[in-house]
Amino acid sequence: MIGLPNSPFPGTRTMRTLATIAFGGLLLAGQSASAQEPPPLPAKAVDWSTASTRPQDLSPDQEQELERWLDDAIKWQRQQKRWPNEPVHNNYGKIVPRRLEPTAPAWLETYCASLNASGAQAPSRRVNQACRIMAGLSIDPEVEAIRQQTQAARADKEKVVKSSFMSRVHLDGLWTTTSSDVRYYGLVGSHVSLVDVGRVQFFGPPGILVLRMPDGTGSHQIRVGYTWGMSVRLADLRILGPRKNATLFLSITKCWTVGSNADRLRPGGFDIAGFSIAPRKHLE
Repeated sequence: MIGLPNSPFPGTRTMRTLATIAFGGLLLAGQSASAQEPPPLPAKAVDWSTASTRPQDLSPDQEQELERWLDDAIKWQRQQKRWPNEPVHNNYGKIVPRRLEPTAPAWLETYCASLNASGAQAPSRRVNQACRIMAGLSIDPEVEAIRQQTQAARADKEKVVKSSFMSRVHLDGLWTTTSSDVRYYGLVGSHVSLVDVGRVQFFGPPGILVLRMPDGTGSHQIRVGYTWGMSVRLADLRILGPRKNATLFLSITKCWTVGSNADRLRPGGFDIAGFSIAPRKHLE
């Protein structure tokens, strides 16, 4: 049996040894953990000389100057859109002097540039609208509507209209005299219109109409008459096609016949009316 040296506290040397071993283990663990940590990110220098700041708000005088210029600029834009290459007219159709392009405030271009550089939002809708106009953008809805209307009207005037001589050739049928004493009937015929006045067409060369008329002996005969008068457009029709391709007219004419008993009954000719059909005009 081995005895321990005399000590006021038995086992003190053993406790110191254990403490030394534990402390060494902690140091080794700390060094291992620090070796596994990733290296810190490199620092990046910031160039504060290029950093942009939000521009200051407009002063009351600048706001008033901006309002006056913006109103004049919008009116000038509307004038340019509505009367681009022709004299300017007022609401009564009278030619008036052309409005000159207003001069923008001297500080506006720089102010809008600072807004774009800083990426800041415009302090008001009017400032944003002014900067867009300075950039050449038309954002006024009324100006855009006027531009579209002007383009549509110009396109209608410049539209090529397809028409032909055949649209003036009428096929006549179902005609009858307007008086009720003696009835003459127009069976079939044709005429060519020359002049258009609104819905009315006048034909100058006499039209030809095949008539069924009394012969004065209680019987009837077939004669050829010559018509001269006008035709009134009633409606457009669709005949053997996917769309309306013909026009229905009501024709009112004076009619004469040659070498028949009807000339003795009506020496000055007679009035006769009926329907006619012609190819539709202005087919697109």
